[in-house]
Parts: sequence; C-alpha cells; structure tokens
Amino acid sequence: MFREILISPAFTRLVKMNAYTFNKDSMVLQFLQNTGIQAILDMDGVTEVSVNQPGHIWYEGRDGWQVVEAPEANFTNLEHLATAMCVYSALPYTLGPDHPIASVVLPGGERGQIIVPPATEAGSIVLTIRKPSLTRFTIDDYIASGGFSRASIAEAQGVTMTDRQHYLYELSRGGPEQIGQFLKEAVKDRLNFLIVGGTGSGKTTVAKAIADIFPPDRRYATIEDVHEMTLPNHPNHIHLFFKKGGVSAREIIEACMRLKPDHIFLAELRGDEAWSYLEALNTGHEGSITTIHANNTYASFSRLASIVKQSEVGLTLDMDLVMTTIKKSIDVILFFNKTYLTEIYFDPAVKNKLLSESI
Repeated sequence: MFREILISPAFTRLVKMNAYTFNKDSMVLQFLQNTGIQAILDMDGVTEVSVNQPGHIWYEGRDGWQVVEAPEANFTNLEHLATAMCVYSALPYTLGPDHPIASVVLPGGERGQIIVPPATEAGSIVLTIRKPSLTRFTIDDYIASGGFSRASIAEAQGVTMTDRQHYLYELSRGGPEQIGQFLKEAVKDRLNFLIVGGTGSGKTTVAKAIADIFPPDRRYATIEDVHEMTLPNHPNHIHLFFKKGGVSAREIIEACMRLKPDHIFLAELRGDEAWSYLEALNTGHEGSITTIHANNTYASFSRLASIVKQSEVGLTLDMDLVMTTIKKSIDVILFFNKTYLTEIYFDPAVKNKLLSESI
C-alpha cells in the first residue's frame, strides 16, 4: 500500500513535524547523504545530478555525463528525500499520483525537479538537481582562458543552402541507400524529425529505428501516453507519461525541460503540448523525433498548425506566426503508408529564408 500511493501521507506529516522540531536544512542534507547524492554534489566540476531509476546516479561534469552505482539510492531513500525536499520548499500539496511533478529548492541553493509515477515508470523516482556555479569570471579571465578564441561573425542567413545542407538535400533525393545515409547524417546534424502517417502506418517503428542512430552518451527523455519508445542503447534516459484526466502532455514537456535532456522524443502531437514542444525545439533541445496523423508531408504543416490553434495558447497566436514557427522548427518530414516510406520533405532553403526574414 505504501508503494502504491508512493509518498505516504503519514511520512509527509512526520517530515513536516520534524521540519519544525529540527533544522530543515539538516533534514534535507541528511537524506541527500543517505542516498549518496550529496557526495556527487560535492565533487568538483559537477553541474547536474540526476537519478533516472533507483540504484544509479548520473552526473554531468567536465567530461560529459557519467554514471555511478549507488545501492543506497534505493526507492525508499529516494522517496524520503523527495518528500523532504517538497516540505522544505513549502509546496502546498503532497507529492504523489494526484501531483506527480514538483519543482523544489535545496538548502545549498540548488534547484531540483522531481517526477514520480504515474508520470514516469512504476517503481522509479526521476530526480534532477542543478548545481549553481560559484565561479565568477571577469572579461579578462575569458580573454586569458581562450573563452573568446572561437568566436566568429554570425553572417546573415541567405535563401540558398550551405554546402552541408546541399549534401543532405541530394542524399534525401537518392535511392534507398542514400536515404538511409541521409537519416544518419540528419541525426548527426541534430535535425528535428516529424514522422507522418495514418494508424498502423509504422510511425512508431521507424521512430525507434531513428532513435537507435542517436549517440548513446547523451541524455534522452521520451514522452508518451502508452510506453512504446524503448531506448535499449541509451542508458541515460527517462520515460515520462501523460494521461487524459491526469498530468497533461504539456505539463510533462514543461517539467521535462528542467530535467536537462539533450533530446526529447514525443510520441504524438495532438493537443495543448504542440506549441510547448515547438518552443522546446527552439530552446536548446534540437534533434528530436515526434509523430502526427496527416495525409502527406505538406498536409502535416496545416495539420500541426490546426492542432496548435485549437489549444488555449494557440487562440492567442496569429496563424502566420504558428506556420512560420513550424517551418523553422521541423527539418525532416517522413510520410509512411502501410509501413513504406513514400514521401520525404527536406528543404533547408525554406528554413534559411524564414530565419533571414526574422532578423
């Protein structure tokens, strides 16, 4: 029963009572130590600490993402830590199935994001803590360290394609082998994929195939209503879930942004989450995969625009702005019919033109 409701109300009351009896800071710090997370936070160069599943702690430092085994970061200890952080942050609700997402603050000034079932996998607690930098640089420090040595002038985008874009453009118009190479190169360039088709057309299957091409050493988040997008080749991943009548896809996307994924794979665009997803693509999360129901590649533009306009935020947006944002955000559109790829959209010149006009 304790695991089913995730965070026991009795435990929450106990923590709240102790928070007033003892020092709040000490209580949270004790739970951080019990899970092994504090030891990681104390390491030099660490900027982010994440738990995707009990037993392992991921952290990001100078050499990218690393993972350590941490048996002390078990479900119970993580559960206690999550509750303590919510109480310390004075949240007005109890973390659990009715409120599975929480943004918290730690005594050391770190900010954290917590996601629990049913918004993630059963038996898991997703936790990310961002460590604030205590280093302060002067302009002279940047000069001396070479921080400005790689700067170049941002030339205005033209309506023509770069050599790299032209190379991909030609690949996309080749035979099966060239198309396969195009998909690999598009992943390498962090292009955004929209996979289009009807029910049973093979959208999810090809989405998995493309996901398998992505580098294994990055951090990934999948967002679905039904769990299908498995990532067996990418160990640093989290699976997040939305549900009708529960946590919405839009809320999941907004919470996901605080978990610092390098890439977001969204099962299907169909509601209020569409605009939030497009915003995510333009705020450092390029290189994504999502799907939509439409009759062909070009129809997917109007279909996606219609979905955005039907949302609450979409009612306040001009249709031209919506359509322009879509065309600047989506790079590759693949249309599947009965599991066969029958149409490809890839026209970087259009995107370049829109980007140049927005300057």
